[in-house]
Amino acid sequence: MPTKPHLLVVATGGTIAMRLDPASGGPVPALTGAELVAAVPPLATVAEVQVEEFANIPSEHMTPEFWLRLARRLQALLAQGWADGVVILHGTDTMEETAFFLDIVLPGETPIVLTGAMRAATDPNPDGPANLLDAATVALHPESRGRGVLIVMNGQIHSARRGTKVDTSDLDAFESVQPPDLGRVRSGWVQFSQAWTPHVHVPLPERLPRVDIIPMYAGVDDFALAAALERGAAGLVIASVGAGNVNEALYQGILKALAAGVPVVISSRVPFGRVRPIYAYAGGGVALQRAGAIFANDLNPQKSRVLLMVGLGAGYDREGLARLFE
Repeated sequence: MPTKPHLLVVATGGTIAMRLDPASGGPVPALTGAELVAAVPPLATVAEVQVEEFANIPSEHMTPEFWLRLARRLQALLAQGWADGVVILHGTDTMEETAFFLDIVLPGETPIVLTGAMRAATDPNPDGPANLLDAATVALHPESRGRGVLIVMNGQIHSARRGTKVDTSDLDAFESVQPPDLGRVRSGWVQFSQAWTPHVHVPLPERLPRVDIIPMYAGVDDFALAAALERGAAGLVIASVGAGNVNEALYQGILKALAAGVPVVISSRVPFGRVRPIYAYAGGGVALQRAGAIFANDLNPQKSRVLLMVGLGAGYDREGLARLFE
């Protein structure tokens, strides 16, 4: 009889692990990873499953320190050579940030797939069990090897770089910001598209310095930027408008940050498309590029922050950081 593949399930919490608590009036963390796996009997028929009870928290409680601990634990588990694939159970609200961080610092062939749920386990029609089974199917599929960290939700496969949450409550909550999605999974059948996703790898740092996201909106000044610098931000990400533009007040604040040696990355609050220098007025992309700001390419503000933190933590200088974002 053929040996079943080995699946490692790492539980970190999220809605998938929540039950309705009548006393508090909403879902709260309750279920262990082992209980979630036991609720999906087909898993035992397709794989030998090992569960790592890492945490049980909402994804809003995730921190950079948590990412570092999770990455170190995954490194240790993968070094044992037992797992053919890894599924990480995670809340959806910050799933893309954790996924992208792991994609940067954990290069390797073993598939790592993040999944979760939009509905709590006590919902009359929970989506967690199906997502868990789909994620396991993708994690154990031979074509998943070498593709980096993936997100599987609602039958869709997304790369960690491109997948992002676009709906607050719909089951189809994730999309790839550079379509098409990386693939589909249905009833044990996996099909990858020809979409290509660039990957960047940085050695796992010992620590992650503070990086703040500064929003651009009509009438904004540089108050938030100045406050971030006062709190010790080692880098800044600007959630600009359009293809990478800010107003003159924020532009002046960015110039001060750059003059102080603080790296500034220009992303966009627009969900689709790339940032690039187009306009030459004060605050336009051309002026920002000439001043020394780094453009985030296809990365949204939250993922730009992750990459900037990792690059700074690894000791990259301004030129090295710019290459990461290229």
